[in-house]
Amino acid sequence: MTQQKGSSMQFDDWKRVANPWRVVEAAKSDERARDAAVSRIIDTMLELQLDCRHDNPGYQPFSVTALAGEVPGGGGRSDQAMLAALRYHPQSEWHKACGVLLDQLPKRQAAAMLMQAARIRPEKMGHSIWMVTARQMVERQDVLLRALGLNEGVKPFESVEALQVAGKRARKRLWQVLAVGEVKQA
Repeated sequence: MTQQKGSSMQFDDWKRVANPWRVVEAAKSDERARDAAVSRIIDTMLELQLDCRHDNPGYQPFSVTALAGEVPGGGGRSDQAMLAALRYHPQSEWHKACGVLLDQLPKRQAAAMLMQAARIRPEKMGHSIWMVTARQMVERQDVLLRALGLNEGVKPFESVEALQVAGKRARKRLWQVLAVGEVKQA
């Protein structure tokens, strides 16, 4: 992609920028970049809640002593696997910053926002607990919140509208944080 001026880039252009910190920096002055940054932050928060909570880097299904006594440089699969698991684990500065943002949001709002982000429209192919209508999301919220790890201390949503309002407030709060530049690399 050729370099474009910040004011001429569209939402989709900002979504394709490889470095999320560049998008966050531009979000202070560009609303399209801010919208793309909110979307990217929500995606990362969803990844943290659905995927990363279950990862155990460094705990491999074999013993580190399995290859003891081998010639140096010959083998060492367990050491290499552990190093790779730690190196590629999503505990990057970006993931940490998104985790901090998630913790700063009111839990009910964060839960609503992430439930809506995880939702898959029922007309899509396949099967998932996230393949629900908005009404079904409210009806099955206990299961969906448990899947996100956010079921503790979240008052149930009494209607689709309550869920949508809470999610919208969370996105607006993220948008405001980006506007004043409060998202920082650790």
